[in-house]
Amino acid sequence: MKIAHLNGLRALEAAVRTGSFRAAADELGVTTAAVGQQIRTLEAHLGRQLFLRTSTGVQPNEDTRLVSDKLTSSFSVIENVIAQLKGRGQGNRVAVTLPRSFAENWLVGHLSGFYRMNSEIDLRLDASNRMVDLLIEDFDFAIRYGPPSTDTYDEKILFGDYVLPVCSPEFANRFELSECKTSLIGVPLVHLGDRTPDPDWADWDMWSSAFGFETDSIQTGPQFTKLGSGLQAAISGHGLVLCGVTEAYNAIERGLVVIPFGPTRNCPTGYKYRLLSVRGRSHSELQKQFKDWIIEIAEGFRLTLHTLISKGFSYEYFQPGTE
Repeated sequence: MKIAHLNGLRALEAAVRTGSFRAAADELGVTTAAVGQQIRTLEAHLGRQLFLRTSTGVQPNEDTRLVSDKLTSSFSVIENVIAQLKGRGQGNRVAVTLPRSFAENWLVGHLSGFYRMNSEIDLRLDASNRMVDLLIEDFDFAIRYGPPSTDTYDEKILFGDYVLPVCSPEFANRFELSECKTSLIGVPLVHLGDRTPDPDWADWDMWSSAFGFETDSIQTGPQFTKLGSGLQAAISGHGLVLCGVTEAYNAIERGLVVIPFGPTRNCPTGYKYRLLSVRGRSHSELQKQFKDWIIEIAEGFRLTLHTLISKGFSYEYFQPGTE
């Protein structure tokens, strides 16, 4: 079998599982056109169509749906064989793919504790927004912000998130922002394009409407098409940024940003952060320890978020020795 046909089967499996060529392309780290071409090459080899093309998109035909689960299982078996061939020398390796902003703004602050307990670990973090396919790429776990996964994966919900405005302390003082204020008129707002596919992730229109804030022109600040969480823009004093508490938490704790209108003026997100691994795949003892560790610290953080969002806090809330 030619490699091109294996690529076609990989594209086929991802397209059926994710529901579209575009979603499959995002997961595989290629273009939508590349997925389409790989599937057309496979169709040419088989001498038949595998998808129904209509004006509204593509749908797998009945035969394609019947074999999709077998493809998923087969790629999982191949990955397990590769893991076994690597042998015992890989027992201390833990490879994780996760969103860049999550890695930079949340996970890094916790890693030292795990390293102290497991000094022999070979931890490999793929901090990017690429949708890695755990079935065929060399990763043990994925941390993803998204909806529930397919039956292909075992998943553990780590925590949800809350969107609220943050800014530097100097910016808050300059524009006299406080919990008593109910107007955004004249306040520079940072706008982030392509922030997330989460339908419940609040933008400025949604947030200001939810809490009765008066606005003149919502477009009163810099607009970025690619800026991750926007946290650095807030720290630098460019304006108010609508940010997830998860990403902003360490900066809030260090006093780099504040929540000028209070933490109770938040919009819960629809998606959650989830820890994923391939169902049925074996893990080394160190990999199991990493999984247990991150679930444990996520539980602690979830309780902290609940306290913050439901009761509010002052900066002193974060100081050592305070409740």
